[in-house]
Amino acid sequence: MRECRAALTDWLLAPATSELEVHELLDGLVARLAGADLDLHRVSIWIPTKHPELWGHQVVWDPAGGARVVRRSHDTSQTTDYVGTPAEALHAQGARTLRRRIAVEPARSEFAMLAKMADAGATDYLMAALDQGRVHGPWISFATRRAAGFADEQLELLTAVTPLLALHVQLAGARFATHSLLEVYLGQNAARRVFDGEFRRGSGTEIDAALWFCDMRGFTTISDRLPARAVVGVLDRYFEHVATPITEHGGEILKFIGDATLAVFPIGPHGPADACRRALAAALAVLARIDGWSSSAAGKIELGIALHTGRVFYGNIGGRERLDFTVIGASVNEVCRVEAMCKTIGEPLLMTAAFVGALGTAAAPDMPDDVISLGAHALKGVALPQEILTTRRRLAPNSE
Repeated sequence: MRECRAALTDWLLAPATSELEVHELLDGLVARLAGADLDLHRVSIWIPTKHPELWGHQVVWDPAGGARVVRRSHDTSQTTDYVGTPAEALHAQGARTLRRRIAVEPARSEFAMLAKMADAGATDYLMAALDQGRVHGPWISFATRRAAGFADEQLELLTAVTPLLALHVQLAGARFATHSLLEVYLGQNAARRVFDGEFRRGSGTEIDAALWFCDMRGFTTISDRLPARAVVGVLDRYFEHVATPITEHGGEILKFIGDATLAVFPIGPHGPADACRRALAAALAVLARIDGWSSSAAGKIELGIALHTGRVFYGNIGGRERLDFTVIGASVNEVCRVEAMCKTIGEPLLMTAAFVGALGTAAAPDMPDDVISLGAHALKGVALPQEILTTRRRLAPNSE
Protein backbone atom coordinates (compact mmCIF):
# COMPACT_ATOMS: atom_id res chain seq x y z
CA MET A 1 0.00 0.00 0.00
CA ARG A 2 2.90 2.32 0.78
CA GLU A 3 4.39 1.70 -2.67
CA CYS A 4 1.02 2.39 -4.31
CA ARG A 5 0.66 5.65 -2.42
CA ALA A 6 4.18 6.76 -3.38
CA ALA A 7 3.59 5.91 -7.04
CA LEU A 8 0.29 7.80 -7.03
CA THR A 9 1.86 10.82 -5.39
CA ASP A 10 4.74 10.90 -7.86
CA TRP A 11 2.32 10.62 -10.77
CA LEU A 12 0.03 13.36 -9.47
CA LEU A 13 3.01 15.68 -8.93
CA ALA A 14 4.47 15.04 -12.39
CA PRO A 15 4.14 18.09 -14.71
CA ALA A 16 2.81 15.90 -17.55
CA THR A 17 -0.17 14.84 -15.44
CA SER A 18 -1.45 18.42 -15.33
CA GLU A 19 -1.72 18.36 -19.15
CA LEU A 20 -4.10 15.37 -19.17
CA GLU A 21 -7.73 15.75 -20.11
CA VAL A 22 -9.97 14.99 -17.16
CA HIS A 23 -11.09 11.58 -18.49
CA GLU A 24 -7.44 10.67 -19.03
CA LEU A 25 -6.70 11.75 -15.47
CA LEU A 26 -9.43 9.48 -14.12
CA ASP A 27 -8.31 6.52 -16.25
CA GLY A 28 -4.73 7.04 -15.05
CA LEU A 29 -5.86 7.29 -11.43
CA VAL A 30 -7.83 4.05 -11.58
CA ALA A 31 -4.94 2.25 -13.29
CA ARG A 32 -2.55 3.30 -10.51
CA LEU A 33 -5.01 2.22 -7.82
CA ALA A 34 -4.98 -1.33 -9.20
CA GLY A 35 -2.24 -2.35 -6.78
CA ALA A 36 -4.38 -1.39 -3.79
CA ASP A 37 -6.86 -4.29 -4.29
CA LEU A 38 -9.83 -1.88 -4.30
CA ASP A 39 -12.00 -3.90 -6.76
CA LEU A 40 -13.64 -0.68 -7.87
CA HIS A 41 -17.23 -0.72 -9.06
CA ARG A 42 -17.44 2.96 -10.04
CA VAL A 43 -15.48 6.20 -9.66
CA SER A 44 -17.00 9.60 -10.34
CA ILE A 45 -15.74 13.18 -10.31
CA TRP A 46 -17.99 16.25 -10.30
CA ILE A 47 -16.57 19.46 -11.79
CA PRO A 48 -18.85 22.53 -11.71
CA THR A 49 -18.35 25.08 -14.45
CA LYS A 50 -19.43 28.53 -15.61
CA HIS A 51 -21.74 28.18 -18.59
CA PRO A 52 -25.22 29.52 -19.41
CA GLU A 53 -26.52 26.01 -20.20
CA LEU A 54 -24.19 23.67 -18.30
CA TRP A 55 -24.12 23.22 -14.54
CA GLY A 56 -20.98 21.17 -14.80
CA HIS A 57 -19.25 18.02 -16.02
CA GLN A 58 -19.38 14.63 -14.36
CA VAL A 59 -16.58 12.22 -15.22
CA VAL A 60 -17.61 8.62 -14.60
CA TRP A 61 -15.48 5.48 -14.66
CA ASP A 62 -16.61 1.87 -14.57
CA PRO A 63 -14.80 -1.36 -15.49
CA ALA A 64 -16.86 -1.91 -18.63
CA GLY A 65 -16.49 1.46 -20.33
CA GLY A 66 -13.58 3.27 -18.69
CA ALA A 67 -13.85 7.03 -18.11
CA ARG A 68 -16.38 9.20 -19.92
CA VAL A 69 -17.55 12.80 -19.52
CA VAL A 70 -21.24 13.56 -18.95
CA ARG A 71 -22.41 17.14 -19.44
CA ARG A 72 -24.98 18.19 -16.82
CA SER A 73 -27.41 21.06 -17.48
CA HIS A 74 -28.57 23.47 -14.80
CA ASP A 75 -31.85 21.56 -14.67
CA THR A 76 -29.94 18.65 -13.11
CA SER A 77 -29.95 20.45 -9.77
CA GLN A 78 -33.74 20.02 -9.67
CA THR A 79 -33.87 16.35 -10.71
CA THR A 80 -33.23 13.01 -9.03
CA ASP A 81 -29.76 13.02 -10.59
CA TYR A 82 -28.92 15.42 -7.74
CA VAL A 83 -31.88 15.75 -5.36
CA GLY A 84 -31.79 12.99 -2.77
CA THR A 85 -28.25 11.89 -3.68
CA PRO A 86 -25.04 11.70 -1.64
CA ALA A 87 -23.79 14.77 -3.52
CA GLU A 88 -26.70 16.87 -2.27
CA ALA A 89 -26.12 15.57 1.26
CA LEU A 90 -22.39 16.33 1.10
CA HIS A 91 -23.11 19.87 -0.11
CA ALA A 92 -25.88 20.46 2.42
CA GLN A 93 -23.74 19.30 5.34
CA GLY A 94 -20.59 21.08 4.16
CA ALA A 95 -18.84 17.84 5.05
CA ARG A 96 -15.38 16.71 4.02
CA THR A 97 -16.38 13.09 3.41
CA LEU A 98 -19.45 10.89 3.25
CA ARG A 99 -19.17 7.11 3.62
CA ARG A 100 -21.89 4.47 3.49
CA ARG A 101 -21.59 0.67 3.87
CA ILE A 102 -24.31 0.07 1.30
CA ALA A 103 -24.28 -3.75 1.47
CA VAL A 104 -26.39 -3.59 4.61
CA GLU A 105 -29.36 -1.65 5.99
CA PRO A 106 -30.08 1.11 6.85
CA ALA A 107 -27.33 2.61 4.64
CA ARG A 108 -28.52 0.57 1.64
CA SER A 109 -31.88 2.36 1.56
CA GLU A 110 -30.75 5.86 2.54
CA PHE A 111 -30.08 6.92 -1.06
CA ALA A 112 -31.86 5.42 -4.05
CA MET A 113 -28.71 5.79 -6.14
CA LEU A 114 -26.66 3.75 -3.69
CA ALA A 115 -29.38 1.10 -3.48
CA LYS A 116 -29.05 0.61 -7.25
CA MET A 117 -25.29 0.31 -6.87
CA ALA A 118 -25.77 -2.28 -4.14
CA ASP A 119 -28.13 -4.23 -6.40
CA ALA A 120 -25.34 -4.23 -9.02
CA GLY A 121 -22.84 -5.64 -6.51
CA ALA A 122 -21.31 -2.59 -4.79
CA THR A 123 -20.69 -2.91 -1.06
CA ASP A 124 -19.08 0.33 0.14
CA TYR A 125 -19.13 3.97 -0.96
CA LEU A 126 -16.88 6.94 -0.20
CA MET A 127 -17.38 10.53 -1.37
CA ALA A 128 -14.84 13.27 -0.65
CA ALA A 129 -15.23 17.02 -1.16
CA LEU A 130 -12.48 18.53 -3.31
CA ASP A 131 -13.26 22.11 -2.27
CA GLN A 132 -14.99 21.82 1.09
CA GLY A 133 -17.54 24.52 1.81
CA ARG A 134 -17.96 25.69 -1.78
CA VAL A 135 -21.59 25.74 -2.89
CA HIS A 136 -22.15 22.77 -5.21
CA GLY A 137 -18.38 22.29 -5.16
CA PRO A 138 -16.37 19.50 -6.80
CA TRP A 139 -16.12 16.03 -5.33
CA ILE A 140 -14.86 12.53 -6.07
CA SER A 141 -16.55 9.26 -5.14
CA PHE A 142 -15.40 5.65 -5.04
CA ALA A 143 -17.57 2.52 -4.86
CA THR A 144 -16.07 -0.93 -4.28
CA ARG A 145 -17.29 -4.50 -4.80
CA ARG A 146 -15.05 -5.99 -2.09
CA ALA A 147 -17.14 -8.19 0.17
CA ALA A 148 -15.69 -6.55 3.27
CA GLY A 149 -15.90 -3.03 1.83
CA PHE A 150 -13.00 -0.59 2.02
CA ALA A 151 -10.25 -1.59 4.42
CA ASP A 152 -8.86 1.07 6.75
CA GLU A 153 -5.56 1.31 4.87
CA GLN A 154 -7.47 1.72 1.58
CA LEU A 155 -9.50 4.58 3.04
CA GLU A 156 -6.28 6.16 4.27
CA LEU A 157 -4.80 5.89 0.75
CA LEU A 158 -7.82 7.49 -0.91
CA THR A 159 -7.99 10.23 1.72
CA ALA A 160 -4.25 10.93 1.44
CA VAL A 161 -4.30 11.51 -2.33
CA THR A 162 -7.47 13.62 -2.27
CA PRO A 163 -5.68 17.00 -1.77
CA LEU A 164 -3.49 16.38 -4.84
CA LEU A 165 -6.50 15.22 -6.82
CA ALA A 166 -8.29 18.41 -5.77
CA LEU A 167 -5.59 20.53 -7.39
CA HIS A 168 -5.95 18.64 -10.68
CA VAL A 169 -9.73 18.87 -10.58
CA GLN A 170 -9.60 22.61 -9.88
CA LEU A 171 -7.24 22.99 -12.85
CA ALA A 172 -9.59 20.93 -15.03
CA GLY A 173 -12.51 23.05 -13.84
CA ALA A 174 -10.66 26.23 -14.81
CA ARG A 175 -9.94 24.77 -18.26
CA PHE A 176 -13.57 23.71 -18.68
CA ALA A 177 -14.77 27.17 -17.67
CA THR A 178 -12.33 28.93 -19.99
CA HIS A 179 -13.21 26.70 -22.93
CA SER A 180 -16.94 26.96 -22.22
CA LEU A 181 -17.03 30.73 -21.90
CA LEU A 182 -14.83 31.25 -24.96
CA GLU A 183 -17.10 28.98 -27.01
CA VAL A 184 -20.22 30.76 -25.78
CA TYR A 185 -18.92 34.21 -26.64
CA LEU A 186 -16.72 33.47 -29.66
CA GLY A 187 -18.01 30.26 -31.20
CA GLN A 188 -16.33 26.86 -31.17
CA ASN A 189 -13.73 27.36 -33.90
CA ALA A 190 -12.74 30.89 -32.90
CA ALA A 191 -12.54 29.80 -29.25
CA ARG A 192 -10.19 26.97 -30.19
CA ARG A 193 -7.95 29.37 -32.10
CA VAL A 194 -7.84 31.86 -29.22
CA PHE A 195 -7.23 29.12 -26.65
CA ASP A 196 -4.38 27.77 -28.79
CA GLY A 197 -2.69 31.19 -28.77
CA GLU A 198 -4.18 33.16 -31.66
CA PHE A 199 -5.14 36.19 -29.58
CA ARG A 200 -2.81 39.00 -30.62
CA ARG A 201 -4.32 41.99 -32.40
CA GLY A 202 -4.05 41.55 -36.15
CA SER A 203 -3.43 37.80 -35.91
CA GLY A 204 -5.58 35.60 -38.09
CA THR A 205 -5.77 34.01 -41.49
CA GLU A 206 -7.55 34.37 -44.80
CA ILE A 207 -10.25 31.82 -45.48
CA ASP A 208 -12.79 31.12 -48.20
CA ALA A 209 -16.30 30.82 -46.82
CA ALA A 210 -19.99 30.95 -47.49
CA LEU A 211 -21.23 34.07 -45.71
CA TRP A 212 -24.54 34.47 -43.94
CA PHE A 213 -26.16 37.68 -42.73
CA CYS A 214 -29.70 38.06 -41.45
CA ASP A 215 -31.71 40.83 -39.84
CA MET A 216 -35.06 40.93 -38.09
CA ARG A 217 -37.79 43.08 -39.57
CA GLY A 218 -39.61 45.59 -37.36
CA PHE A 219 -37.22 45.43 -34.41
CA THR A 220 -37.44 49.18 -33.82
CA THR A 221 -41.22 48.96 -33.49
CA ILE A 222 -40.91 46.08 -31.05
CA SER A 223 -38.32 47.99 -28.99
CA ASP A 224 -40.55 51.06 -28.85
CA ARG A 225 -43.63 49.10 -27.83
CA LEU A 226 -42.27 46.65 -25.26
CA PRO A 227 -40.29 47.03 -22.01
CA ALA A 228 -36.58 46.27 -22.34
CA ARG A 229 -36.83 42.94 -20.47
CA ALA A 230 -39.66 41.79 -22.73
CA VAL A 231 -37.60 42.74 -25.79
CA VAL A 232 -34.72 40.63 -24.49
CA GLY A 233 -37.10 37.69 -24.11
CA VAL A 234 -38.29 38.05 -27.70
CA LEU A 235 -34.70 38.33 -28.97
CA ASP A 236 -33.61 35.24 -27.04
CA ARG A 237 -36.38 33.16 -28.63
CA TYR A 238 -35.67 34.64 -32.05
CA PHE A 239 -31.92 34.03 -31.85
CA GLU A 240 -32.55 30.46 -30.70
CA HIS A 241 -34.52 29.83 -33.90
CA VAL A 242 -31.75 31.42 -35.96
CA ALA A 243 -28.72 29.94 -34.21
CA THR A 244 -29.82 26.32 -33.95
CA PRO A 245 -30.02 25.55 -37.70
CA ILE A 246 -26.77 27.43 -38.34
CA THR A 247 -24.81 25.35 -35.85
CA GLU A 248 -26.60 22.13 -36.81
CA HIS A 249 -25.45 22.64 -40.41
CA GLY A 250 -21.85 23.34 -39.45
CA GLY A 251 -21.91 27.13 -39.52
CA GLU A 252 -20.15 29.39 -37.06
CA ILE A 253 -21.93 32.39 -35.60
CA LEU A 254 -19.44 35.22 -35.24
CA LYS A 255 -21.61 37.91 -33.75
CA PHE A 256 -25.05 39.19 -32.91
CA ILE A 257 -25.36 42.85 -33.88
CA GLY A 258 -28.53 44.12 -32.28
CA ASP A 259 -31.09 41.86 -33.95
CA ALA A 260 -28.74 40.85 -36.81
CA THR A 261 -26.59 37.72 -37.11
CA LEU A 262 -23.30 37.26 -38.97
CA ALA A 263 -22.14 33.70 -39.59
CA VAL A 264 -19.70 31.82 -41.80
CA PHE A 265 -19.59 28.34 -43.28
CA PRO A 266 -15.85 27.85 -43.94
CA ILE A 267 -15.04 26.10 -47.20
CA GLY A 268 -13.19 22.92 -46.32
CA PRO A 269 -11.88 19.84 -48.11
CA HIS A 270 -15.32 19.05 -49.56
CA GLY A 271 -15.23 22.26 -51.57
CA PRO A 272 -17.43 25.34 -51.91
CA ALA A 273 -20.53 23.42 -52.98
CA ASP A 274 -20.69 21.66 -49.62
CA ALA A 275 -20.35 24.87 -47.58
CA CYS A 276 -22.94 26.68 -49.71
CA ARG A 277 -25.35 23.74 -49.58
CA ARG A 278 -25.18 23.72 -45.79
CA ALA A 279 -25.63 27.50 -45.63
CA LEU A 280 -28.71 27.32 -47.87
CA ALA A 281 -30.17 24.40 -45.92
CA ALA A 282 -29.70 26.36 -42.70
CA ALA A 283 -31.37 29.43 -44.23
CA LEU A 284 -34.41 27.44 -45.33
CA ALA A 285 -34.61 25.81 -41.90
CA VAL A 286 -34.44 29.19 -40.14
CA LEU A 287 -37.19 30.64 -42.31
CA ALA A 288 -39.37 27.61 -41.66
CA ARG A 289 -38.84 27.92 -37.90
CA ILE A 290 -39.56 31.64 -37.90
CA ASP A 291 -42.67 31.07 -40.04
CA GLY A 292 -43.92 28.62 -37.43
CA TRP A 293 -43.18 30.87 -34.47
CA SER A 294 -45.03 33.94 -33.46
CA SER A 295 -44.45 35.84 -30.28
CA SER A 296 -47.53 36.71 -28.26
CA ALA A 297 -45.68 39.78 -27.06
CA ALA A 298 -44.17 40.94 -30.33
CA GLY A 299 -46.59 39.58 -32.93
CA LYS A 300 -45.48 38.05 -36.23
CA ILE A 301 -41.68 37.97 -36.60
CA GLU A 302 -40.08 38.32 -40.02
CA LEU A 303 -36.47 38.48 -41.18
CA GLY A 304 -34.27 38.74 -44.24
CA ILE A 305 -31.36 36.41 -45.01
CA ALA A 306 -28.54 37.02 -47.49
CA LEU A 307 -26.06 34.38 -48.67
CA HIS A 308 -22.77 35.15 -50.40
CA THR A 309 -19.32 33.63 -50.76
CA GLY A 310 -15.82 35.01 -50.86
CA ARG A 311 -12.40 35.31 -49.24
CA VAL A 312 -12.23 37.07 -45.87
CA PHE A 313 -9.74 37.80 -43.10
CA TYR A 314 -10.67 35.65 -40.09
CA GLY A 315 -9.05 36.82 -36.88
CA ASN A 316 -8.54 39.53 -34.26
CA ILE A 317 -9.19 43.23 -34.70
CA GLY A 318 -9.78 46.05 -32.22
CA GLY A 319 -8.07 48.18 -29.63
CA ARG A 320 -5.15 47.23 -27.43
CA GLU A 321 -7.35 46.07 -24.57
CA ARG A 322 -10.58 45.14 -26.36
CA LEU A 323 -10.49 42.74 -29.30
CA ASP A 324 -13.10 41.12 -31.49
CA PHE A 325 -12.67 37.81 -33.34
CA THR A 326 -14.53 38.27 -36.61
CA VAL A 327 -14.33 38.32 -40.41
CA ILE A 328 -13.36 41.35 -42.47
CA GLY A 329 -13.40 41.91 -46.21
CA ALA A 330 -15.32 43.18 -49.20
CA SER A 331 -17.45 40.03 -49.22
CA VAL A 332 -18.68 40.79 -45.71
CA ASN A 333 -19.76 44.27 -46.74
CA GLU A 334 -21.47 42.88 -49.83
CA VAL A 335 -23.51 40.24 -47.96
CA CYS A 336 -24.76 42.96 -45.58
CA ARG A 337 -25.77 45.13 -48.56
CA VAL A 338 -27.60 42.22 -50.16
CA GLU A 339 -29.54 41.55 -46.97
CA ALA A 340 -30.72 45.16 -46.98
CA MET A 341 -32.28 44.42 -50.39
CA CYS A 342 -34.61 41.83 -48.83
CA LYS A 343 -36.93 44.62 -47.70
CA THR A 344 -36.62 46.52 -51.00
CA ILE A 345 -37.26 43.48 -53.19
CA GLY A 346 -39.78 41.94 -50.82
CA GLU A 347 -38.10 38.54 -50.53
CA PRO A 348 -36.93 36.89 -47.26
CA LEU A 349 -33.99 35.02 -48.85
CA LEU A 350 -31.52 36.48 -51.33
CA MET A 351 -28.38 34.94 -52.83
CA THR A 352 -25.61 36.41 -54.92
CA ALA A 353 -24.58 34.99 -58.27
CA ALA A 354 -21.23 34.04 -56.71
CA PHE A 355 -23.04 31.97 -54.06
CA VAL A 356 -25.30 30.21 -56.58
CA GLY A 357 -22.33 29.57 -58.85
CA ALA A 358 -20.38 28.01 -55.98
CA LEU A 359 -23.42 26.00 -54.90
CA GLY A 360 -23.29 23.99 -58.12
CA THR A 361 -25.61 21.32 -59.42
CA ALA A 362 -23.59 18.47 -57.89
CA ALA A 363 -24.44 19.51 -54.33
CA ALA A 364 -28.06 20.42 -55.08
CA PRO A 365 -29.55 18.37 -57.94
CA ASP A 366 -32.60 20.64 -58.14
CA MET A 367 -30.38 23.61 -58.99
CA PRO A 368 -30.52 25.75 -61.07
CA ASP A 369 -34.22 24.98 -61.72
CA ASP A 370 -35.02 25.97 -58.16
CA VAL A 371 -33.20 29.29 -58.50
CA ILE A 372 -34.77 32.36 -60.03
CA SER A 373 -32.95 35.57 -60.88
CA LEU A 374 -34.40 38.80 -59.57
CA GLY A 375 -32.20 40.86 -61.88
CA ALA A 376 -29.17 43.07 -61.37
CA HIS A 377 -29.30 45.53 -58.49
CA ALA A 378 -27.02 48.33 -57.39
CA LEU A 379 -25.57 47.76 -53.93
CA LYS A 380 -24.45 50.69 -51.82
CA GLY A 381 -20.68 50.99 -51.90
CA VAL A 382 -20.29 48.32 -54.63
CA ALA A 383 -19.10 49.58 -58.01
CA LEU A 384 -21.07 47.32 -60.35
CA PRO A 385 -24.69 46.10 -60.14
CA GLN A 386 -24.93 42.56 -58.81
CA GLU A 387 -27.29 39.83 -59.91
CA ILE A 388 -29.55 38.81 -57.01
CA LEU A 389 -31.31 35.45 -56.89
CA THR A 390 -33.68 33.53 -54.67
CA THR A 391 -35.20 30.04 -54.58
CA ARG A 392 -38.69 29.26 -55.80
CA ARG A 393 -39.27 27.58 -52.43
CA ARG A 394 -39.05 31.00 -50.76
CA LEU A 395 -40.42 33.18 -53.55
CA ALA A 396 -43.12 35.53 -52.32
CA PRO A 397 -46.58 35.04 -53.93
CA ASN A 398 -47.10 36.89 -57.23
CA SER A 399 -43.36 37.62 -57.55
CA GLU A 400 -42.83 35.71 -60.77
